[in-house]
Amino acid sequence: MRSRAAIRYSKAIFQIAEESNSLSNVKDDMDSIISAHKSSDDFKNLISNPLINHSDKKEILSIVILKMNEQTSNLINLLIANKRLSILYDIAHGFNDIYNRENNIERATVVTAIPISDKIKNQVLKKIQTLSNKSIEIENIIDKTIIGGFILRYENREYNASFLQRLNKLKTELIQ
Repeated sequence: MRSRAAIRYSKAIFQIAEESNSLSNVKDDMDSIISAHKSSDDFKNLISNPLINHSDKKEILSIVILKMNEQTSNLINLLIANKRLSILYDIAHGFNDIYNRENNIERATVVTAIPISDKIKNQVLKKIQTLSNKSIEIENIIDKTIIGGFILRYENREYNASFLQRLNKLKTELIQ
């Protein structure tokens, strides 16, 4: 659940980016923030650690976000000044939600035990696009506990073709 402050900042940065015709650039910055947050505990610690001075945080963020847009830079400066940099990840997610809604983009999630290849990603994308007239964005989540197979989540539906699901089903049948 995102805080009200994160939602407000998300709406504000979206509006500013829209007015300055830099939506796609700010979207790229927000994607970089989300990606860094998901892949690095050090990044999470940097954002939330009050002992690291603000100029160091700003410098590291400018390295993580290549070619940082002016609007994103201003947002980060404002968050640092208001001591709210810890909600940057939630703001990035909120921005992307608004961006996707405004551009008729739907998100599909594919959970796999190992990363999926671009070929498989494109096959999943083609299959989902037959079900919807929206643009589809695929997110691959790695979860080794499913052992193999995949779980597809799209539009509040879930198709579970994981080995773990099959094993649990078999276990249930054997116990009865």
